[in-house]
Amino acid sequence: MKKKLASVLAVIMLACSLPWQAQAAAPIVSNKPHKAPVAAPPAVSEAQPVKAVPEPAAVKADTAAKPAAEVRAPKQAKPEKKAKKTAKKKSKKTKEKQSKVQVQQSNWRLKVAQQKLQVLGFSDERPSGRMTEATSSALKSFQKQHKLKADGELNDATYQKLTWEAFAKEGIRKVQGKEIVSRAAKYKGVPYVFGGTTTKGFDCSGYVQYVFKDCKAKLPRLADEQALQGIFVTQKQLRPGDLVFFTTYAPGASHVGIYAGDGQFWSASSSKGVILSSLKEEYWKQRYFGARRVLITNGEVNK
Repeated sequence: MKKKLASVLAVIMLACSLPWQAQAAAPIVSNKPHKAPVAAPPAVSEAQPVKAVPEPAAVKADTAAKPAAEVRAPKQAKPEKKAKKTAKKKSKKTKEKQSKVQVQQSNWRLKVAQQKLQVLGFSDERPSGRMTEATSSALKSFQKQHKLKADGELNDATYQKLTWEAFAKEGIRKVQGKEIVSRAAKYKGVPYVFGGTTTKGFDCSGYVQYVFKDCKAKLPRLADEQALQGIFVTQKQLRPGDLVFFTTYAPGASHVGIYAGDGQFWSASSSKGVILSSLKEEYWKQRYFGARRVLITNGEVNK
């Protein structure tokens, strides 16, 4: 009886233990609603690092690092085109400079012609170096009188005839070149004085005017006015007594001297006073402007 009772108790105890074991193994289920479980991020492995998204700066750096074939470089002009453009610019500048020089020469020549038209009584217009209706009309009258083509333009034939006719009228007569040079040497060493017109001190044009006055010959006071007198001569055509002009402190004829022969001339220099200088000296050679003949006795110039 006792054995049967023990067996029954053992069976009951075994039956009771089975539901508890099954309950422990099964997941806990709740009747309440719940959110879906969030998946945890995968573990980062050192062997496979996560690739970071490049920032803008990194993108730029990466683009700069790309080979030249991939990155579009700014367009550059071909060397040949650059050379052609440079050559065109230089050519244009050269032409502009030449044009300006031609205009300046033309204006000076016209200014001389206007002065000669005054001397000959064809015009009372002040020399300006600009072509005006009055100048053109005066040229036509002169051309008709001397049987030249009456077109009112200052061509070579008109200019040469005009300057010689005026020279024959206003040129200094009877005075010899050697006489002028002799008087010029007489004042050697007289100091330079700006605006000076006496033996106490000369400036360049005051000195030249004084020397010619000594020989009873008249010249204007200023260098640029003296440069309008007489006729133009080249250095090869120079004779003693001709006037030589230089560009020094101002554009144009700003210094004047008296040609003495053998490539030398007398002038009142600002540094040494009245002195004999050479046309071949570097200073004067670089600044030579031109020469004029004012003495009839030195003869007509054949051009």
